[in-house]
Amino acid sequence: MRPNVFLKNALAVLIPAGLLLTGCTAAEKETAFSPHLTDSYTVQAEMTYTDGGTASLKLTRTQAEQWEAEFSEPASLSGMVLSFDGNAVSASYKGLAFTVPKSALPAKNMLVMVTEIMDAVGSQKEIPCKKQDDGTWTGSGDCSGGSYTVTFSGSGEPVALEIPSQPLYIQFTEYAACTVTEPASDTESAQTETTTSAADTTKEGTSQ
Repeated sequence: MRPNVFLKNALAVLIPAGLLLTGCTAAEKETAFSPHLTDSYTVQAEMTYTDGGTASLKLTRTQAEQWEAEFSEPASLSGMVLSFDGNAVSASYKGLAFTVPKSALPAKNMLVMVTEIMDAVGSQKEIPCKKQDDGTWTGSGDCSGGSYTVTFSGSGEPVALEIPSQPLYIQFTEYAACTVTEPASDTESAQTETTTSAADTTKEGTSQ
């Protein structure tokens, strides 16, 4: 085969391959993405874990490291509420309640990992993500249980979380920002009581 013919054949193969590789690199390029996660929010979570077990629960975040998980399925867990405060986990179920140190839980406790990941992601204004063909955005990182992938809608709301090493997959729906009502302080309560007493006294004097 003549050298120039061989060169033409080689270029005919290599040029399309090079364009294909360039296209893949561009498609997988990470760009800054802003998750839409308020300080306090609720979200419905559908979990699939270990050997095919599933659970449905409502996750509520009130502030950093402050979470509540209320189970609706399976039936054996329906009504159970777990509260995470950063150092310990409180559980209540059918009138029973107890608290254990967070360190006493299994190192790879799934909900502990989930809350830690969502806290970490939510604390950043922007995270590196890849845009997918369906319009969602995926970001990745590492946690105590291994690597994870978190998926957001185009508007920044959480869609899914996956930790392959567990394995654990969660689908998120019904995201909603919420307002946390702080309990009244002792001073505010005293002021309210004083105002109420003054109003009652005035009312009694008027009626006389």
